[in-house]
Amino acid sequence: MVNILKKTIKIKDLLKKIQQFDWIVISCILFLTIGISTMLIVGYQVPFKVKYFSWEGKKVGVKDKTFTLSFNRPVDINSVEKNLIIEPPLPGKISWQGRTLIYTLNDPPIYGTNYQIKLENVQLSYKNENLESFVSLFSTRDRVLAYIGVGGEEKGRLILYNITNLNQPKKTILTPEDLIVTNFKIYPDSEKILFTAFEPNIRGKGLAKQELYTVTTGFNIDPSKTPSQRAGKLKRILDANQYQNVGFTLSKNGKIIVVERVNQRNSNDSSLWIITEDNKPISLGIPGSEFVISPDGKRLAVSQQGGVRMVSLGADGGTSRIFQNYQKPLGFSENGEKLLLVKNNIDYTRSLVVINQDGESQELFRTPYPILDCQFEPREQEDLYCLKTDIIQGENGQYREEPFLSVMNLKKGTDLPLLALPNYGDVVLSMSPDGVALLFDQVVTTVAQSPSDLLTTNKKAIADGQVWLLPLPDLKEPNKSLKIQPQELTFGFKPQWLP
Repeated sequence: MVNILKKTIKIKDLLKKIQQFDWIVISCILFLTIGISTMLIVGYQVPFKVKYFSWEGKKVGVKDKTFTLSFNRPVDINSVEKNLIIEPPLPGKISWQGRTLIYTLNDPPIYGTNYQIKLENVQLSYKNENLESFVSLFSTRDRVLAYIGVGGEEKGRLILYNITNLNQPKKTILTPEDLIVTNFKIYPDSEKILFTAFEPNIRGKGLAKQELYTVTTGFNIDPSKTPSQRAGKLKRILDANQYQNVGFTLSKNGKIIVVERVNQRNSNDSSLWIITEDNKPISLGIPGSEFVISPDGKRLAVSQQGGVRMVSLGADGGTSRIFQNYQKPLGFSENGEKLLLVKNNIDYTRSLVVINQDGESQELFRTPYPILDCQFEPREQEDLYCLKTDIIQGENGQYREEPFLSVMNLKKGTDLPLLALPNYGDVVLSMSPDGVALLFDQVVTTVAQSPSDLLTTNKKAIADGQVWLLPLPDLKEPNKSLKIQPQELTFGFKPQWLP
């Protein structure tokens, strides 16, 4: 009887506990129901705003082609696209991935410019509620060039020249006095420059003993990720103990260096060498003094007897081939899809020919005179700026070659002269990364007198040099005058824009 009574008491205690649990569950349900109802009635109180802008406070360059805007709540797409304002205007195309807007630029942003992006009167996709006004700033990289100095403490030294503010330009000398720089190429991040140089008093050998170096510029395109290196830090890439380093080029992506090298003891031992990112030089076994490399570093076009040879530099570089009867390669387009070649014709004229990746060729123009250089305008890559020569009769009755600059449109087939360059020998061109200006030089040459003389590409001694800036016309406006006036920048030669 006692046991039965004990069991009865335990059952009653269990029932009480179950009832208490039920009350707890019911209370939680009521609490959640009241909370949800209150939220539905009062509304979602987190402000509707832009959660992330990928270019916030950044300095962007030609490689930056897209930015993103992310929203914290579902947004009315049409109201965003209608009310997105960028000042100065920066045309582009909009696409969406969920709540994230992706803006792809049509053209590179203009360097040395501050931009403002603004969004107002944007609504939620499911409710009549406006976005918090959004305003943000970003800027483009400074307008900076590099050149080789010609006089005083700058002679033979590599110099940076910041012309973002043309009224107060800034100079930075990168290389020491005991090196005479002969040529250079700039890496895509602008953080370092590849150059050849020799010591001025190296037993009179000069160019035969030039070595390959890199030097830091002090630039840093993303200071938040890696600390900037000071400007002027040198690193030797190739010495000249066994081989003379003659000419070189650098791929646009900065991953491949190609150098023409000649054995110091046997001049018949001459070939191109390739240097990858591990800095180990490997001979390609291919001779050549005129060569260009594709932007991705996978193909090399080199002048050889009888034509121009296209060489694959990797497994995915395509097949090697020879373009017969071509004189020399001038360069690839920015995307690497087109190659410019100069062709010799049987009537003793020269043609500028563009060849696509399928090997299809198009003759752009034909001339009896030398074609010095041509460069693609980097925006639509349909305009081509060419440095040609003409024959001019002087006052003494003698004829001389005179270079001039013209612009071609590949689609329209037009060829318009822009600027005559009288008394400009060995002109070097450099197209700005945003496509709005050209750099070129003007040098005064003389007879070489010293092993430490500065030399042109034709091995003439440079007595003086001038760097010029040429603002380019807007070719999209057909009625706009093509009369342009170059601006004198500084003393020097072989100017190049930083990417």
